[in-house]
Amino acid sequence: MVRNVHAHIHCRLMSQTQHRPLAVVFDLDGVLLDSGPCHSSAFEEVFRPFGIRDFDYTQYAGWKTASVIEDVLRGAGQAPGAQRIAELAAEKSRLAREKLIALNPVAPGCIPALEQLSREYALALASSGSQASIALFLASNGCAHLFRSVLCGDDVNCAKPHPEIYRRTFAALHIEPRDAMVVEDAVAGIQSARAAGAGSVIGVEGTCSAAQLAGAGASAVIRGVNELPGFLCDAYAGAVSTRN
Repeated sequence: MVRNVHAHIHCRLMSQTQHRPLAVVFDLDGVLLDSGPCHSSAFEEVFRPFGIRDFDYTQYAGWKTASVIEDVLRGAGQAPGAQRIAELAAEKSRLAREKLIALNPVAPGCIPALEQLSREYALALASSGSQASIALFLASNGCAHLFRSVLCGDDVNCAKPHPEIYRRTFAALHIEPRDAMVVEDAVAGIQSARAAGAGSVIGVEGTCSAAQLAGAGASAVIRGVNELPGFLCDAYAGAVSTRN
Protein backbone atom coordinates (compact mmCIF):
# COMPACT_ATOMS: atom_id res chain seq x y z
CA MET A 1 0.00 0.00 0.00
CA VAL A 2 2.75 2.42 0.91
CA ARG A 3 4.58 1.56 -2.31
CA ASN A 4 1.48 2.54 -4.30
CA VAL A 5 1.17 5.83 -2.44
CA HIS A 6 4.83 6.66 -3.13
CA ALA A 7 4.43 5.90 -6.83
CA HIS A 8 1.25 7.95 -7.12
CA ILE A 9 2.65 11.08 -5.51
CA HIS A 10 5.93 10.81 -7.37
CA CYS A 11 3.86 11.04 -10.56
CA ARG A 12 2.05 14.05 -9.10
CA LEU A 13 5.37 15.83 -8.55
CA MET A 14 6.41 15.17 -12.13
CA SER A 15 3.10 16.42 -13.52
CA GLN A 16 2.98 19.58 -11.39
CA THR A 17 6.56 20.80 -11.72
CA GLN A 18 7.79 22.75 -14.75
CA HIS A 19 11.32 23.53 -13.57
CA ARG A 20 13.78 22.70 -10.85
CA PRO A 21 13.52 24.70 -7.62
CA LEU A 22 16.10 27.31 -6.73
CA ALA A 23 15.93 26.55 -3.01
CA VAL A 24 15.16 23.68 -0.65
CA VAL A 25 13.71 24.66 2.72
CA PHE A 26 13.81 22.13 5.55
CA ASP A 27 11.83 21.68 8.71
CA LEU A 28 14.07 20.41 11.51
CA ASP A 29 12.32 17.98 13.85
CA GLY A 30 11.33 14.79 12.09
CA VAL A 31 13.23 15.75 8.94
CA LEU A 32 16.87 16.49 9.78
CA LEU A 33 16.57 15.23 13.37
CA ASP A 34 14.83 12.05 14.50
CA SER A 35 13.81 14.05 17.54
CA GLY A 36 10.21 12.93 17.94
CA PRO A 37 10.92 10.51 20.80
CA CYS A 38 12.85 13.20 22.70
CA HIS A 39 10.06 15.76 22.36
CA SER A 40 7.34 13.21 23.10
CA SER A 41 9.10 12.04 26.25
CA ALA A 42 9.62 15.63 27.45
CA PHE A 43 5.95 16.46 26.94
CA GLU A 44 4.92 13.29 28.77
CA GLU A 45 7.02 14.30 31.77
CA VAL A 46 5.42 17.73 31.85
CA PHE A 47 1.89 16.34 31.57
CA ARG A 48 2.33 13.49 34.08
CA PRO A 49 1.57 15.61 37.19
CA PHE A 50 -1.76 16.55 35.59
CA GLY A 51 -2.74 12.89 35.22
CA ILE A 52 -2.43 13.02 31.42
CA ARG A 53 -1.03 9.70 30.22
CA ASP A 54 -2.38 9.43 26.70
CA PHE A 55 -0.47 12.26 24.98
CA ASP A 56 0.05 11.64 21.26
CA TYR A 57 2.92 13.73 19.92
CA THR A 58 2.13 12.96 16.30
CA GLN A 59 -1.06 15.04 16.53
CA TYR A 60 0.98 18.12 17.46
CA ALA A 61 4.10 17.82 15.31
CA GLY A 62 4.94 21.26 13.94
CA TRP A 63 3.14 23.19 16.69
CA LYS A 64 4.80 25.63 19.05
CA THR A 65 5.46 24.13 22.49
CA ALA A 66 3.26 26.61 24.35
CA SER A 67 0.37 25.98 21.96
CA VAL A 68 0.64 22.22 22.53
CA ILE A 69 0.60 22.62 26.30
CA GLU A 70 -2.37 24.96 26.24
CA ASP A 71 -4.39 22.73 23.92
CA VAL A 72 -3.69 19.50 25.83
CA LEU A 73 -4.38 20.99 29.26
CA ARG A 74 -7.60 22.66 28.15
CA GLY A 75 -8.66 19.38 26.56
CA ALA A 76 -8.13 17.75 29.95
CA GLY A 77 -10.35 20.30 31.66
CA GLN A 78 -7.53 22.48 32.97
CA ALA A 79 -7.54 26.28 32.70
CA PRO A 80 -3.88 27.34 32.80
CA GLY A 81 -2.99 31.02 32.69
CA ALA A 82 -0.43 32.48 30.30
CA GLN A 83 2.33 32.51 32.93
CA ARG A 84 1.78 28.88 33.87
CA ILE A 85 1.80 27.85 30.19
CA ALA A 86 5.08 29.71 29.70
CA GLU A 87 6.61 27.97 32.74
CA LEU A 88 5.56 24.53 31.52
CA ALA A 89 6.80 25.29 28.00
CA ALA A 90 10.18 26.31 29.38
CA GLU A 91 10.37 23.09 31.41
CA LYS A 92 9.44 20.97 28.40
CA SER A 93 12.10 22.72 26.29
CA ARG A 94 14.71 22.17 29.01
CA LEU A 95 13.91 18.45 29.23
CA ALA A 96 13.92 18.01 25.46
CA ARG A 97 17.21 19.89 25.11
CA GLU A 98 18.86 17.60 27.68
CA LYS A 99 17.73 14.54 25.73
CA LEU A 100 18.84 16.01 22.40
CA ILE A 101 22.28 16.90 23.80
CA ALA A 102 22.70 13.36 25.09
CA LEU A 103 21.56 11.66 21.88
CA ASN A 104 22.05 14.11 18.95
CA PRO A 105 19.58 12.00 16.93
CA VAL A 106 20.55 13.39 13.52
CA ALA A 107 18.74 11.59 10.71
CA PRO A 108 20.84 8.94 8.92
CA GLY A 109 22.84 10.44 6.06
CA CYS A 110 21.50 13.90 6.83
CA ILE A 111 24.71 15.93 6.76
CA PRO A 112 26.17 14.38 3.58
CA ALA A 113 22.81 14.94 1.88
CA LEU A 114 22.76 18.60 2.93
CA GLU A 115 26.33 19.09 1.74
CA GLN A 116 25.50 17.59 -1.65
CA LEU A 117 22.29 19.61 -2.04
CA SER A 118 24.01 22.87 -1.04
CA ARG A 119 26.13 22.65 -4.18
CA GLU A 120 23.03 22.96 -6.38
CA TYR A 121 20.38 24.69 -4.28
CA ALA A 122 20.10 27.48 -1.71
CA LEU A 123 19.22 25.77 1.58
CA ALA A 124 17.18 27.14 4.47
CA LEU A 125 15.76 26.02 7.81
CA ALA A 126 12.21 26.90 8.87
CA SER A 127 11.38 25.19 12.14
CA SER A 128 8.70 25.66 14.79
CA GLY A 129 11.35 24.73 17.34
CA SER A 130 13.11 27.17 19.64
CA GLN A 131 16.19 29.16 18.74
CA ALA A 132 18.12 27.11 21.30
CA SER A 133 17.16 23.78 19.72
CA ILE A 134 18.13 24.96 16.24
CA ALA A 135 21.43 26.38 17.51
CA LEU A 136 22.14 23.04 19.20
CA PHE A 137 21.57 21.12 15.95
CA LEU A 138 23.74 23.48 13.90
CA ALA A 139 26.59 23.49 16.44
CA SER A 140 26.51 19.75 17.15
CA ASN A 141 26.70 18.88 13.48
CA GLY A 142 28.85 21.74 12.13
CA CYS A 143 26.41 22.60 9.37
CA ALA A 144 25.42 26.24 9.97
CA HIS A 145 27.37 27.33 6.89
CA LEU A 146 25.12 25.24 4.63
CA PHE A 147 22.01 27.37 5.28
CA ARG A 148 21.37 30.81 3.79
CA SER A 149 18.36 31.44 6.02
CA VAL A 150 17.42 30.08 9.46
CA LEU A 151 14.08 30.88 11.09
CA CYS A 152 12.53 29.32 14.18
CA GLY A 153 9.33 29.50 16.16
CA ASP A 154 10.72 32.40 18.19
CA ASP A 155 10.99 34.49 15.01
CA VAL A 156 7.33 34.39 13.99
CA ASN A 157 4.02 35.48 15.44
CA CYS A 158 1.96 32.65 13.97
CA ALA A 159 2.93 28.98 14.12
CA LYS A 160 2.42 26.39 11.42
CA PRO A 161 -0.02 25.68 9.74
CA HIS A 162 -0.01 29.47 9.29
CA PRO A 163 2.24 30.28 6.30
CA GLU A 164 4.22 33.09 7.99
CA ILE A 165 7.48 31.19 8.55
CA TYR A 166 7.65 30.04 4.93
CA ARG A 167 6.66 33.39 3.47
CA ARG A 168 9.43 35.02 5.48
CA THR A 169 11.93 32.35 4.44
CA PHE A 170 11.16 32.81 0.74
CA ALA A 171 11.58 36.57 1.17
CA ALA A 172 14.91 36.08 2.96
CA LEU A 173 16.13 33.91 0.08
CA HIS A 174 14.90 36.48 -2.46
CA ILE A 175 12.94 33.91 -4.42
CA GLU A 176 9.38 33.52 -5.59
CA PRO A 177 7.42 30.90 -3.61
CA ARG A 178 7.00 28.75 -6.72
CA ASP A 179 10.80 28.42 -6.91
CA ALA A 180 11.01 26.80 -3.47
CA MET A 181 10.77 23.18 -2.46
CA VAL A 182 9.84 22.52 1.18
CA VAL A 183 10.68 19.31 3.06
CA GLU A 184 8.31 18.52 5.94
CA ASP A 185 7.27 15.61 8.14
CA ALA A 186 3.96 16.85 9.55
CA VAL A 187 0.52 17.77 8.27
CA ALA A 188 0.71 21.25 9.81
CA GLY A 189 4.02 21.91 8.07
CA ILE A 190 2.76 20.77 4.69
CA GLN A 191 -0.31 22.95 5.07
CA SER A 192 1.90 25.90 6.01
CA ALA A 193 4.14 25.46 2.97
CA ARG A 194 1.20 25.03 0.64
CA ALA A 195 -0.50 28.15 2.01
CA ALA A 196 2.75 30.08 1.46
CA GLY A 197 2.71 29.06 -2.21
CA ALA A 198 5.67 26.67 -2.26
CA GLY A 199 6.22 25.16 -5.68
CA SER A 200 6.46 21.66 -4.23
CA VAL A 201 6.42 20.01 -0.82
CA ILE A 202 8.21 16.77 -0.05
CA GLY A 203 6.94 14.72 2.88
CA VAL A 204 9.29 12.66 5.02
CA GLU A 205 7.62 9.52 6.32
CA GLY A 206 7.88 8.74 10.04
CA THR A 207 5.96 11.22 12.15
CA CYS A 208 3.04 10.70 9.76
CA SER A 209 2.31 7.97 7.24
CA ALA A 210 2.82 8.43 3.52
CA ALA A 211 -0.96 8.47 3.05
CA GLN A 212 -1.39 11.21 5.67
CA LEU A 213 1.33 13.34 4.10
CA ALA A 214 -0.13 12.88 0.63
CA GLY A 215 -3.57 13.73 1.94
CA ALA A 216 -2.22 16.97 3.41
CA GLY A 217 -0.87 18.00 0.01
CA ALA A 218 2.64 16.55 -0.27
CA SER A 219 3.91 16.46 -3.85
CA ALA A 220 5.92 13.34 -3.04
CA VAL A 221 6.99 11.30 -0.02
CA ILE A 222 10.42 9.92 0.83
CA ARG A 223 11.47 7.70 3.70
CA GLY A 224 14.40 9.82 4.84
CA VAL A 225 16.30 12.97 3.90
CA ASN A 226 19.22 10.81 2.74
CA GLU A 227 17.03 9.86 -0.23
CA LEU A 228 16.49 13.45 -1.31
CA PRO A 229 19.54 14.10 -3.55
CA GLY A 230 18.89 11.02 -5.67
CA PHE A 231 15.16 11.63 -5.69
CA LEU A 232 15.60 15.18 -6.98
CA CYS A 233 18.08 14.06 -9.60
CA ASP A 234 15.54 11.56 -10.92
CA ALA A 235 12.51 13.85 -10.55
CA TYR A 236 14.03 16.82 -12.36
CA ALA A 237 16.15 15.04 -14.98
CA GLY A 238 15.79 17.12 -18.11
CA ALA A 239 13.69 19.77 -16.36
CA VAL A 240 14.27 23.47 -16.98
CA SER A 241 16.08 25.35 -14.22
CA THR A 242 15.63 29.07 -13.55
CA ARG A 243 18.85 29.20 -11.55
CA ASN A 244 21.21 31.85 -12.84
